[in-house]
Amino acid sequence: MTKKILLMSDIHITKPGVNIAGLDPISRFKRCLEHASNHHSDASHLFLMGDLTHHGLYEEYKILKDALDNQPFKTTLMLGNHDRRTSFQKAFPNLPADFQHGSQNFGKTKILYLDTLDEGAKIEHSGFICKERMMWLETNLLSAKGPVIILSHHHMFTTGLDGMDEIRLINGREVAKVIAASGRGKMVISGHVHRTIYTTYNGLAHATIQSPCHQMPLILGPGSSNLSVPEPGGYGVLLLDGESPILHHMTIDLPGSTNIHGYDSNCQNLS
Repeated sequence: MTKKILLMSDIHITKPGVNIAGLDPISRFKRCLEHASNHHSDASHLFLMGDLTHHGLYEEYKILKDALDNQPFKTTLMLGNHDRRTSFQKAFPNLPADFQHGSQNFGKTKILYLDTLDEGAKIEHSGFICKERMMWLETNLLSAKGPVIILSHHHMFTTGLDGMDEIRLINGREVAKVIAASGRGKMVISGHVHRTIYTTYNGLAHATIQSPCHQMPLILGPGSSNLSVPEPGGYGVLLLDGESPILHHMTIDLPGSTNIHGYDSNCQNLS
């Protein structure tokens, strides 16, 4: 039986009245939750893949917590470079007090979600998997009985967006080698970049997904990691059948996206 998993990354919740690129992050997030509830109510789970807040403030996490209380999906929270552990743990005291990584099984497929937050990073906003977290990853990969999907806030490879690549997962290539060598990994899905991007490494698929809020402009080469454009938000829809995972991306509120027409073999409109 195919399992449907929802993925949202880079929500960037702010205090009321604080916008990003002219957008209100909590309104955009709630719009994605509303869209998912209406169109993917059969989803088994929702992963929020880091950068839950913009400044890592307790008040921002409280706004997120209130939003999550009014939505139907079982939810797992991950941490990104804009998050702060102390504030997060204060707002969510029932979650583990150390690394926010873990595993969940969906049918034959296991999802491993990583904690790439490095609050003491020499390059601000970059990510890192320390020795302890690497050992955890290796152990869980080797113990898996079926296919594994890995969720990571920071992306592991360069994308051509130089500003974002400077703050990628610093030891991402090493982490990718461990995943590929295990023979269990089927796909690595990341956030952080605020764009949909695809690549492969040693036969392993890597993808990044959009943000529900603001997006990164496609300006290849030199540039800042702080650039944003108010393009429509979106989220990932992951289908797991135990053999061949499929990642869709849902961009919401595109002009004309609700005007669905049917055509016959002669291109005559059926609607």
